[in-house]
Amino acid sequence: MGLRINTNVSSIGALRNLQRSDAAQQGSLERLSTGLRINRASDDPSGLVISEKLRAQIRGMEQAAENSQNASNLIGTAEAALNEVNSLLLDIRESVVFAMNSGGNDPTQVDAEQDSIDNALRSIDRIAQTTRFATRSLLDGSSAITTANENAIIADINVQSATFDDMTTTSQTYTINTALAATQVDLSAVLGGNFGTFISSAAASSVRLTGNLGTRDISIQAGATVAQFDTAINTFTSETGITSTAGVMTSVEFGSSQEGKVEVLSGSIVTSAGTQVVGTIAEDVGTDTTGTINGIAFSADGFNLRVVSDVLSADIRLADTAADATAYTFDVENKGLVFQLNQSYSTADREQVGLKNVSTSVLGSVTRDVTSQNGGTLTIGGFLTSLTSGETNDLNTDSANALRIVDEAIDEISDHRAYLGAFQSQTIDTNLNSLRVGIENLSASESMIRDLDFAKESADFTRIQILYQSGIAVLAQSNLISQSVLTLLG
Repeated sequence: MGLRINTNVSSIGALRNLQRSDAAQQGSLERLSTGLRINRASDDPSGLVISEKLRAQIRGMEQAAENSQNASNLIGTAEAALNEVNSLLLDIRESVVFAMNSGGNDPTQVDAEQDSIDNALRSIDRIAQTTRFATRSLLDGSSAITTANENAIIADINVQSATFDDMTTTSQTYTINTALAATQVDLSAVLGGNFGTFISSAAASSVRLTGNLGTRDISIQAGATVAQFDTAINTFTSETGITSTAGVMTSVEFGSSQEGKVEVLSGSIVTSAGTQVVGTIAEDVGTDTTGTINGIAFSADGFNLRVVSDVLSADIRLADTAADATAYTFDVENKGLVFQLNQSYSTADREQVGLKNVSTSVLGSVTRDVTSQNGGTLTIGGFLTSLTSGETNDLNTDSANALRIVDEAIDEISDHRAYLGAFQSQTIDTNLNSLRVGIENLSASESMIRDLDFAKESADFTRIQILYQSGIAVLAQSNLISQSVLTLLG
């Protein structure tokens, strides 16, 4: 064995091990004090990478959950206001039905009901203008998804939701491709038993006419002309839903929901298909429009189209002059409310919806012209503003058409509320539940990687402390080894 004074190798070795124990002790103390297994990249480079990605995902999902809750609150605010609009419309309808009972009321009562309607209409406009979520107006049209450049055949569009791949895109063009246009009931062109266009009445006759609104027995005088036949049929259009123009009997409305039947009860009449005698019956059913919008099949009730897809949800009304196998285009503008419901930039992580303008100037229906009972043209439909005193559909002018308009407005509000309710419960609330579960699971994963297991670390710390303390003792002993040289000098 060699004894050296200048270099104490044993002491150096002991010091090295003590330094390792000291570093391990400092690291363990840091982990115990922070509660984290990874405090810096050098602790676990690969673990740091994945844990930071998980932390970013969790933070994004937490914000998305907050976004979803705010979206639910906003939709709830709008729906509550729409509920009040619905209540006002029911009050207006009650007043209109009262006014139609002309035999049981007097003009002063009708005027009082008109005053009630005027105030209700002003209240609807006030709700439309003042319903807000923070500073955002909800029901005045500024939160709607608007359209532009509609083909003239497109009478009305209400876009409820749309998806844009690029949020900087200003608009997207959609094309309605009709395969078949909707048809009315046509009792003059019934296949397999053509009733024929009315020409004249060979004798006094009676026909039973049935439409969607009801059944009526109608007398046709002997020698009646086509014009007189039209007048006889159109006198009861409001009861049957069937109108006649130039001897052709059709339903007022279009679509498969329309049914019609005519039966000769007595006498005989002459039509283009020959003399129709007692017992002759003709029946017909209307058809709906068929086709696609940008390749997506739509459902239809007559000319009222409904498309529901991931890229577009909308209600569209085509004019009655829409044709078979024809394309009609419109642009959907990138407006409305965009809700970021998840944490990435993909289209699946956001929803874009529109809140309908509920002002009285847009609630109701587009006007349509039908044949009146005197053979002229009768304009039906219109907007709620036309129910105001002095307008074309106030209670003293045309209460029957006022009822049509109010019913259409009630349907619009009810449909819009139903859509918003479905969006709130089936999209926002389910998304919120999914986010919360995702946050829980990702947090557990991130914790497994980054958080400290205190039981294990406490055991390691005890071991390190013992090594540290024994290292100090060994270093002290190794420093004494050099002193043994003195015994050789004695």
